[in-house]
Amino acid sequence: MVGLLIRMKLAVLRHATTGQRAADMIGGAVLGVVLAGGTIWLALHDWPDPELHMDLIGAAFAIWVVGWLFGPVLFGGGDETLRPEHLALLPISPRKLTFGLLSVAFVGVAPAVSLIAFAALIVAAVPLGAAATVVAVVAVPLQLVFVVVVSRLVTAALGTLMRTKLGAGLAAIISGGILALTHTGWVLKPVIQLALQGGFPDNISTWVHALPSGWGVSAVEAAQRGDWLVVAGALLGLAVISVLSMLGWSALLVQRLNHRSANGRPARAAVAATPVRAGAVRAVVGRDLRTTSRDLMRFHYLCFAQVYALVFCLLPLVVHLPIFVPFIGVVFVIWAAAVSANLYGEDGTALWLTILSPKSAYSEVRGRQLAWLLITAPVVVVGTVVPTVLSGQGWAWPWVASLAPALLGGGAGVIVLISVLRPVPMTDPHKRSGNLLENGTDFTQVLLMLILVAATAAPAYLTLRYGSPWTAVPVGVVSGSVLYWLLGHLAGKRLEATGPAMLEQMRAGVVRRQQKNIDWSSLNASMDGVDLGEEKLGIAGASPARRATVYLCLSLGWVPLVAQGMVPAFLKLTDPGHTSWFLALHLPGPLQWPMIAVMVLLGLAILLYGRQQLARARLETAAMAARAAARPKAGTTTR
Repeated sequence: MVGLLIRMKLAVLRHATTGQRAADMIGGAVLGVVLAGGTIWLALHDWPDPELHMDLIGAAFAIWVVGWLFGPVLFGGGDETLRPEHLALLPISPRKLTFGLLSVAFVGVAPAVSLIAFAALIVAAVPLGAAATVVAVVAVPLQLVFVVVVSRLVTAALGTLMRTKLGAGLAAIISGGILALTHTGWVLKPVIQLALQGGFPDNISTWVHALPSGWGVSAVEAAQRGDWLVVAGALLGLAVISVLSMLGWSALLVQRLNHRSANGRPARAAVAATPVRAGAVRAVVGRDLRTTSRDLMRFHYLCFAQVYALVFCLLPLVVHLPIFVPFIGVVFVIWAAAVSANLYGEDGTALWLTILSPKSAYSEVRGRQLAWLLITAPVVVVGTVVPTVLSGQGWAWPWVASLAPALLGGGAGVIVLISVLRPVPMTDPHKRSGNLLENGTDFTQVLLMLILVAATAAPAYLTLRYGSPWTAVPVGVVSGSVLYWLLGHLAGKRLEATGPAMLEQMRAGVVRRQQKNIDWSSLNASMDGVDLGEEKLGIAGASPARRATVYLCLSLGWVPLVAQGMVPAFLKLTDPGHTSWFLALHLPGPLQWPMIAVMVLLGLAILLYGRQQLARARLETAAMAARAAARPKAGTTTR
């Protein structure tokens, strides 16, 4: 069954990895390889403190584990190429299904990149002796199994918790805190520089080794000392945690297959029966306030913005830097607007209610703007006044008093305009499973919103910089009010003109990140004047993707084979002191020949794969020619 599931996943990836999804996967793979190379560099670099190698590798492994555990919270659900629900009706026991899906989890870019990163432990263990190297070779696969299985368990547990408001808030704390930490890493720069020069403090070094992410490092160091009891305990500990995590994931998998709750909480009869006061705008405001109080996704986004603002502005206090404290409200409103710009996409096909209501587009937009302000403005006021008073940063009053209204008004205008200009279709709220991890974030839209919302404060900021500070306050109020009215007017006009088209986009259920396939016909037309030798190779009738694969493999395969394999082998035999740009010659002596062998094998594998694709391309061309020959010619009849 494992082999069948692996083939299923590879088939799904082969057919689904196109357009933007393929670009995202390639970009992620390149970034992952760079980070993995950085981890290996930590093991190769000549650090002043001899013990620093292992401490740095343990810290790097801890970061990789954190990425595996909480990456799905940030980027949406983890690997769901094969969904357990698709296999629920098959006569497979939960444990067997868990083992099969776990085996499939090791097929992909992320496990391969992580394996490269964890190989840094082997690189660091080679100078410590043969025993340490053997232990490292055993510890690396155990480390990979540990992170994959524990990641599955944590993702499943968070997916279960996030069906409630408590779980949605917990996920917001994790994702907002991690993202804010990555954006304020400069605060820890002096501490990191001190640690790189004099070594890790004893307490931090102890924690690095005590965490499960550092047990492989502890096993290698114990093997060097000959302490085999510690070696056995560390490796056995990784194995035991992996097994327990697999059993826990199996239990959560059974719960997932047997129970799928609705998103949010249902409307209470008393609330549903409450009459709506007169006024279209007031009705929209009441509807949006109730939706925000019940929709787990909106609740999660607002909590995320608040957590990010708190961590981002309070973390510099660690190095006695309180200047960011007054801007908690400002940072919150920027992020609250950035994650709120898909109002119509989140509501799905409910847009038909607005379309069927005559002349309701402007009331719809104004009501959504006002509802967003009623939710965010109190948080901004409290998050601005209280921290500024408590921190004693009186100089910040004109800054926050001018930036806050500018961003609130500008944000309220930008969210509705982007919601109608760039809606990202999602599953209708009543059809969602309740697991927020299944609804990934459109980071392109978030990045766009961060830029646009920050730009709305430009008039107030320029006045603060080049004019009188208190003069910027009315400038911020006026600019926010103008943008609130102007952008809302444009959004209402757009909604009125394109409402049916937006509804069709929602109804069609377009994938969130629309996969734009390459227009091969136009590409071929633009290449008509270029002779790539396809006729001579006999692949003119093959698919464009296969022809591109043939050219790439047969061209790039020579780089690792010759440039990074045969040439450095020749130089190592004839001129050992020459390194140049050859990767293998920059490694320690015992690792140079293995790296040369790896490069040669990699080049041969790429060339052989290209040769296989060439043969398939020729078969496709021959089959196309046979079909063309068998097709009756124009003007002839068949009896």
